[in-house]
Amino acid sequence: MRWRALALALVAGLALGGGAGVAGRHYLNQLDVVAPLPGATVVNAVPISTVSSVDQTLPSPVPLPEHLLLQVPYTTQAPEGNWAQRQHTCEEANLTMLSAYWQHDPSVVIDPHNADATISALLSWQVQQWGSKDDLTPTRLGELAKQYYGYGYMLVPDDPQAIREQIAAGHPLIAGVRTHGLGNPNYPGFSNHFEEQGWSVSHYVLVIGYDTDGVWLNDPGITKGRGYHITWAQLAHAIDDLTQHQPALSEGQVLLVAGPEVPTPAKPGAKSQGARPS
Repeated sequence: MRWRALALALVAGLALGGGAGVAGRHYLNQLDVVAPLPGATVVNAVPISTVSSVDQTLPSPVPLPEHLLLQVPYTTQAPEGNWAQRQHTCEEANLTMLSAYWQHDPSVVIDPHNADATISALLSWQVQQWGSKDDLTPTRLGELAKQYYGYGYMLVPDDPQAIREQIAAGHPLIAGVRTHGLGNPNYPGFSNHFEEQGWSVSHYVLVIGYDTDGVWLNDPGITKGRGYHITWAQLAHAIDDLTQHQPALSEGQVLLVAGPEVPTPAKPGAKSQGARPS
């Protein structure tokens, strides 16, 4: 069955090219079952503070744990296998995982129907509000999280210490990358089409954990994308790869943090909302 699917996918890619070929290649990964991740750590997530800029540091345990892995529900960007319609929905898939995490969804894998409905709702909102569902920069993705979910967001540097601090605070991070730069050999064409356009493409992944060697990712681009490990250098390379090949979508060596926000303190003398005028 798998080899028959492989043959059909290759024929589709050769005959139809471009997006159809990618859709066929992604279909192969749909045949595999995503297993639960071992070693997840219970972390009491704290709200996001967006007061500081990109160089924000968080109060965190000293020293930080050498290993932390957050239990973040997983979905692909085509949860119902509809890859042809979901080639450009990695942004929405990342927000779907992120919102499930912040809502304390205990699922290992988000129900495919629910995940697909959320992705569709996010796409519909973008079209209605912004007139487009084009690929987003990290800041624009943060704006989507803010306007759709009411989340606060900020960009933090792609620095191991900064990432450790965010994970230790219970904050998954979204990274804009180019797929094959991640080093996941399960990506179609990884061994013989590593840097070719149409094989390695712009993408978003969710950083859900770290250890001394690197980070764990939830990658919605393939079904073998849940909880795989890459080195710190691979993460930096994948972000740089995006900057080099698609600079319009990159904002440099940064990652996006988004989630429920620390309430902004009221200014002295300001009236609370709904207060009667004096």
